[in-house]
Amino acid sequence: ASAEVALGVAYFEKGSLEKALTHYLKALEINEACAEAHAGLGMSYARLGKSDKVIMHLETALKLSPDCGLIANWIADAYYDIGDLDKAISFYSEALKLDSADNNAQNDMADAYRLKGDHKTALEMYDRALAIDPGDTNALLEKAQCLVQLKEPEKALITLRELITNFPESRDAAAAMVVCAAILGKLGRQNDAYIWFTKSLEFFPYNRMVLFQAAICAYRLNKLHDGIGF
Repeated sequence: ASAEVALGVAYFEKGSLEKALTHYLKALEINEACAEAHAGLGMSYARLGKSDKVIMHLETALKLSPDCGLIANWIADAYYDIGDLDKAISFYSEALKLDSADNNAQNDMADAYRLKGDHKTALEMYDRALAIDPGDTNALLEKAQCLVQLKEPEKALITLRELITNFPESRDAAAAMVVCAAILGKLGRQNDAYIWFTKSLEFFPYNRMVLFQAAICAYRLNKLHDGIGF
């Protein structure tokens, strides 16, 4: 059974999903209680978009290997993908009980709360994710978005500037520049907004939304030549 699982993993890594499925199923013919085979089937079916089979096999794998937080995380991801955010949160919580340092589970759970519209809880979850990994640029960016929704624009700007200053080469830092500019524009600080829009265009020179917002900002500042260029 272990050899069949190993072959399944090898074919999965090569992208030969049908062959991977064949070997995982052979492993279960030998040992129907093989947690690794069920997990492999779940991951393979996930690649094939068969959500019902994904959840069935991964939940079986977790029952057979109840101490594996990674499997709980995968189940949560499967529920997240089909839009069942409450089930996703439940399994992310289970994953964190099994591995409190699982930053992916913490961050994804925050995303689930944000999508549910519970921005206050999402903010707490992003802070926990950042306590695990202070370099999680996505958590910083999404934390700022939650602060905007909670009517805390100045705190959002502080978080965004932290991201831009500490991780200037990251894609999330570039996105943070756009969000900074949008917040500053709404606050009436058009000069500062213009600076961030133009900086962000170094990363997104052909992004139509950014170009359009930069043009509007230029117009408000009477920079008509720049606005026409954008």
